[in-house]
Amino acid sequence: MIKQKPLVPRHDAPGTQPAETQPERVEANALTEMYLAVRRALLTIRGREDDPLSPPFFKTIAIDNGQFTRIVLEENLEAEVAFPAVFVHYTNVRYLVQQQRIGEGRATLRIRFILHTLNNSDRERECDPFQVFQRVNRAIQDAKNYEPALNERCNLLYFDMPTSSNMLQAYWVDYEVWFRETSAWKYRDWVPRYLVMPPFTDHSDAPEHDAQGHGDHRSPTDREAITVTAPSGAPPADE
Repeated sequence: MIKQKPLVPRHDAPGTQPAETQPERVEANALTEMYLAVRRALLTIRGREDDPLSPPFFKTIAIDNGQFTRIVLEENLEAEVAFPAVFVHYTNVRYLVQQQRIGEGRATLRIRFILHTLNNSDRERECDPFQVFQRVNRAIQDAKNYEPALNERCNLLYFDMPTSSNMLQAYWVDYEVWFRETSAWKYRDWVPRYLVMPPFTDHSDAPEHDAQGHGDHRSPTDREAITVTAPSGAPPADE
């Protein structure tokens, strides 16, 4: 039978410094998080409004790195793009310079969507883009309830129609967005501890954590912990 060896406490050699856990910085890119939030919101738009299980309406959602311009040329150079398509483009990205608002910025978020209805000039289909625009804006506004990246500000700013079709209908919707660069610190090999601060919290508040049986602390009392002092330079209260 194999027996497990007993655990032997480790003692560091005299004169050696204990190992320190260095903090690890974790950053979130505001522009990336905002784009991903918009992408998730647009994916909630379904091909059939009365069927939430139908495929997404937009077949392509991507960052705009020139596809929009190449598509609306006289010769479509993006033949492999599946339509309807959405391309997200940031314009006028700027950061605030006030010392108390470091890391805050403003930008215009441009959502360019392209439809491919060939009979777009028919009376029963010529207003389809307005319906799609309404669905896009509704999805973005609803996403504010569950997307933190859009909570700062994401307000409808502008809507534009195409001047030429090339058998495609290209539109864009602009939003004024505010964003904030954030960072956090996390520690590796951290050890959880339960903290009591008498007289405000004590071991009797969570006896399941009092493994060593400390019991409640008699000192300090609430009278010892809570004091009222005059502000600096103010005369005593009895004067």
